[in-house]
Amino acid sequence: MELNIPAGTDLNDVAKALEVASPAKQSRFLEMARQAKIDPKKPLTLPPVVLSVIGSDGKEGIIGSLGDFTLVIGKAKAKKTFLISLFLACMVVMRLIQDRFKGNLPSNKRRAIFFDTEQSEYYVQKVFHRVCKMVGMIPKNFDAYCLRKYTPEERLNIIKDTIYNTPDLGFVVIDGIRDLVTSINDEEQATKIASCILKWTSERDIHIMTVLHQNKGDLNARGHLGTEMVNKAQTVLTVTRDPNNSKNSIVEAEICKDREPETFAFFVDEDGLPQVITDWKPSPPQTGGRKRTPSPDSITDKIHFDTLSEIFRDLPKPTGTQIKDCLNIKFNIGTNMSGQYLTYYQKEGWITKEGKSTSPKSYFIFVPEAFTD
Repeated sequence: MELNIPAGTDLNDVAKALEVASPAKQSRFLEMARQAKIDPKKPLTLPPVVLSVIGSDGKEGIIGSLGDFTLVIGKAKAKKTFLISLFLACMVVMRLIQDRFKGNLPSNKRRAIFFDTEQSEYYVQKVFHRVCKMVGMIPKNFDAYCLRKYTPEERLNIIKDTIYNTPDLGFVVIDGIRDLVTSINDEEQATKIASCILKWTSERDIHIMTVLHQNKGDLNARGHLGTEMVNKAQTVLTVTRDPNNSKNSIVEAEICKDREPETFAFFVDEDGLPQVITDWKPSPPQTGGRKRTPSPDSITDKIHFDTLSEIFRDLPKPTGTQIKDCLNIKFNIGTNMSGQYLTYYQKEGWITKEGKSTSPKSYFIFVPEAFTD
């Protein structure tokens, strides 16, 4: 085939154009589409549950399954890493820990890995020793890594290569996923990290538990990274200090796509080991106190999609005031917060305004295709 290339044309640009248009390039994506296509005749089977909590009523609440990931969030010093130690202990011995925490990895996926991105080697060793004390031995199927001295890109690649080159791997903890990016509010980096987690869990058929701090001013996971992780996680657990006893930490499932685990509390004993409080009961809600108001980025895209679908089903061309009135009822929020929701929806491109902004005849339209999930 003869190409007529004008003088002065950058040949690198021509090469890139030919590469994009090449049959080989196209066939690779078609093959990916073929692999991703759902077969309706394939038997529908639930992924194996690998981590669960037995409630006070004996019912089992699911935290994590193979092929998915969990997000643990909390303020600094909320004892998130102590909670992780409890989970790691039951994963490496495949038995109930403290009669509450149940690990259930398949026989060919019994290895657990703990990556710590922010603590020094001394404190990472303490986590390892804590797990050993709880199970009464040094487990051969448990590895811990201290990644503090590396750059975010190096940490990401170390984790990736370890995951793909560790046989019989089933459970991974990344304590400090914020340290895999240079900016927690960089949307591109946040999407990249979330995509990596989804890819690794799917291709290696493992469960990954990630840990992220909450904002100082509210209870939301920090930055764009937090928003991405909350939207994609199978379960989101929050760890908070008990307002009635600062020595206790409360663990609650903020989001759970399966049977929601019961809220529980634990403390750290004199030996530095986390202990679940068997007779702990949630305090009754306080009256007259400050009510926790959910911000729009703390709620999953699925809930927003369902909410907007319902609003626009009943009101095909609603005004901003009508949308905010519906949001007030749906989320039990005030006028100021519903205005933030409306702005958030416009920023995400989920709704657009038709007509002049000051015109009483202006209205909104729903853009369901703007949702990526």
